[in-house]
Amino acid sequence: MPAKTTLEIVRLDPKPVQAPLRTRTPFTLIGHGFGEGMEVYVSTKEDGSDRVDVEVLPDDSATSTDKVWPVVAKPALGAKPTDTTKKPPDSPLWIVIKLNGQKSAIQGFLIV
Repeated sequence: MPAKTTLEIVRLDPKPVQAPLRTRTPFTLIGHGFGEGMEVYVSTKEDGSDRVDVEVLPDDSATSTDKVWPVVAKPALGAKPTDTTKKPPDSPLWIVIKLNGQKSAIQGFLIV
């Protein structure tokens, strides 16, 4: 019996992802355990409990695998930009994925 693959985001391409309001921004999740039915969203917290108004959808024009998952993010008009100019700067947001009861998150999403 094959070992169960653990769902994990290892990195983002590009990192950080810089997504302007109301603009479709493509980026790629790189890791392992990805698959159909995976939920991808943006959160202010690593545990994914505080979702941000950003739509994240699979990029149908690209090929997805269990290790590479191209997506497109589109922050809503009312989404709060990440202020990296203030002292201290806002922390980057988290990209969170869920599939089959597993969850993984990586920090590196900016709304600009």
